Amino acid sequence: MIDSKPGILHTSEVLYDVLNEIEILRIRRQKEVKEQAHPHLKRFTQQELNDEACPTYKNLLIGRSHRVPGRTTIVQIAQYLECSAAERNDLLLAARYLPESLELKGSQLKQALEQAQNLMETLPYPALILTHALKVEAVNDIFRQVFAFPPLHAIPRQHRHLLSFFFHPDLSIRASSTFNEQEVKAWQTHALQGIQLFKQSNVLYQFEPWYKELVEQLCAVADFRTYWERDSEVLDKKALMSKSFLSRHAMTGELLPIQLRRVHISVGSYRYPNIAAFLPLDEAARTFFVSLGSAERPASSSLEAY
Repeated sequence: MIDSKPGILHTSEVLYDVLNEIEILRIRRQKEVKEQAHPHLKRFTQQELNDEACPTYKNLLIGRSHRVPGRTTIVQIAQYLECSAAERNDLLLAARYLPESLELKGSQLKQALEQAQNLMETLPYPALILTHALKVEAVNDIFRQVFAFPPLHAIPRQHRHLLSFFFHPDLSIRASSTFNEQEVKAWQTHALQGIQLFKQSNVLYQFEPWYKELVEQLCAVADFRTYWERDSEVLDKKALMSKSFLSRHAMTGELLPIQLRRVHISVGSYRYPNIAAFLPLDEAARTFFVSLGSAERPASSSLEAY
């Protein structure tokens, strides 16, 4: 809570509310680091907040400035204070800004997943359904055939995640897409792209307990942590245009390299849940899909009970 200092009683109601909300959060964080040191040595003092997130903060507190910080600054303050999504929205509302749009939940999410399932069943290509956390809710039969995947229910729940699919040694994606030096580099590029997508899609949630738990689970898989820590690299856009996989021809049993391109299909006004589908890019891939009978309507695995 803000102190009663000269000038503070003359601030507007909006400014008073936002300063009060910031101080409540700042003091809460300060108590937390007293019990356990922050990994980046943050102290969450008023001066540190002023230096790191809002250069006018001290002036606002003592009444030298009366302008409510802009939305961008409020978001920077929330980032500095390591706010959860709910805390960030409380801070935005205190400053009279619209809250960030959060992801679908409950019955709305269930309905959107059912719509995604119905749409995926019409696709003649390998596809899976992703949530904003990149958790895999369903895959179709063609996906299982192309990538030699077990049924989704046979994969432990903590590994039903796009990034786990990339890295887990018991699943086939890494082995079937790193069959020569060029494809190893392409796989690395796509793996880093997946990590960047996860971070960008969940920037509002990075301080939520589920986010931290999920990252810890992923870091226990193979060499995921190494890639997680180098995700800021600029990626080769050309390498992201396609990806080659070794897949077994349904009629001859021969392992053949096929080129695919991943596209995302939204099912509503929200970005997630969406469908990630893999389209053929070369004649080998098109011939391969014909061998699977992919021109016919495929059956899809059922969604997990949500």
